[in-house]
Amino acid sequence: MANILQVTNPGMNDNRANINTQDPRTSQNNTRIQNPIDPTRVVRPDGREGGRTSGAGEGAYSVIDYESNYGAFIKSLEEGTGGLPAALERLFFSDMAAFREAGQAEEAARNFLASLQISSPEELMAYLKGQAGGQLKFSGTLFDSLRSLFSQNISESLREALGDFLKVYNDYSSGTHLLRQMQNLAGDIEKLMLSQFREEFRQLADAMNWEAMNGDTQYNTGILNGKLIPFLSDYISKTHDFGSIRDASMLLIFNAVRYENGGMEQLTRLFERMMANREFARLYPGDAGADMSALLSASRGHTNLPADALAEMLLRGANGQAGLENIQQFYTMLNGLLLNESVYMPLMHILFPFQYQEQKVMSEAWVDPDSERGVETGSRKIKMLLKFDIQSLGKFEMVLALQNRQVDMQLYVPRALQKKESDIREKVGGIMKDNGMDLKRIQVQERLRESRIEEVFPEIREKERTINVRI
Repeated sequence: MANILQVTNPGMNDNRANINTQDPRTSQNNTRIQNPIDPTRVVRPDGREGGRTSGAGEGAYSVIDYESNYGAFIKSLEEGTGGLPAALERLFFSDMAAFREAGQAEEAARNFLASLQISSPEELMAYLKGQAGGQLKFSGTLFDSLRSLFSQNISESLREALGDFLKVYNDYSSGTHLLRQMQNLAGDIEKLMLSQFREEFRQLADAMNWEAMNGDTQYNTGILNGKLIPFLSDYISKTHDFGSIRDASMLLIFNAVRYENGGMEQLTRLFERMMANREFARLYPGDAGADMSALLSASRGHTNLPADALAEMLLRGANGQAGLENIQQFYTMLNGLLLNESVYMPLMHILFPFQYQEQKVMSEAWVDPDSERGVETGSRKIKMLLKFDIQSLGKFEMVLALQNRQVDMQLYVPRALQKKESDIREKVGGIMKDNGMDLKRIQVQERLRESRIEEVFPEIREKERTINVRI
């Protein structure tokens, strides 16, 4: 019988963090290497796309694809993000000519470059934390404690209360994003409408408060449920337009439901229900009310100016405001950034472009915050791949594993710095010590090539635990 699901058993050897991904000798049996074709011999399968067949005998030109959605996403992950840092680096630090003649787009570019100017170590630290915080929706003391509760043997009632609160918080924290989505959909719907209905629909859309804060949903929900959505329903029933307008309307309704669910009253009610659980009060390690207040204050005051400016600049470029000849490169960069928002994304992916002390730096971090969990200690292991390019020095890569405040590090440096291995060990060890961590081991080697994501994080192939087949 064909192995349709491609089910395999995980390997027993798990000393994978110590593998030197830069050493070509470790790639001897790498199936990605394409061996020369020898019809007189039977050799192991390799990464040759054209000759690969499935267990059912389907070739490369088969219409049927038995690979899962998650597997297909992992396969395309590096293709979509592999050249992203280099493309952004060229755009930010080398080739801004695309925006110089682009009118309003030039202003967006200036705003973004201004947000990358760092003048002090404190400002640099705040910038790095802000970029990382923009990627972490469920971060902070409250969510760290809730994760700890989930990992314990708690009652079903408490587990349900925690899950309900987290679902509503997800909608609450997405409020401004959902509003932007609905605003864009409303603009698309207006363009698709018959001309005699557009003015009335535009007035209803203009009545919305598109700048409302997260949780402040009561007014907009009243407009959506009482006027805008009924108008769309009447329009579709009168015109029998079951095409693009109905599709856009259904998507708008879906976003409206999530938006209404993320109201502050709903969030407060579920939080109080969670706190009223006796088991929660007994197990929660701290003051949940104070942690919740701090979380809400931080979420209201948080603005990620570099990310917002970058999104504005790339969107203008993709719309052709930086020249028709540059549309494709901006579209490619946008597509790479949007991969971070996929529900299949198994890792945190953060970009850190900045300019500090006249040095232009493009850095990229891939992080698995829960790579593995110790059976005895219960402590989690954090694994990170950090890539950074300093214009005056060259390209660096760091593979870091952190568990119980002990650090195991592999650092790949340009050839010019390889002879300074002892100095690098001493300074990196001092940095770790100053931040309360113990540098258990560090390997400093020359960077020979770029590390692949699946080499550093082989466990992402094992993240999928359910049957998820596409045809």
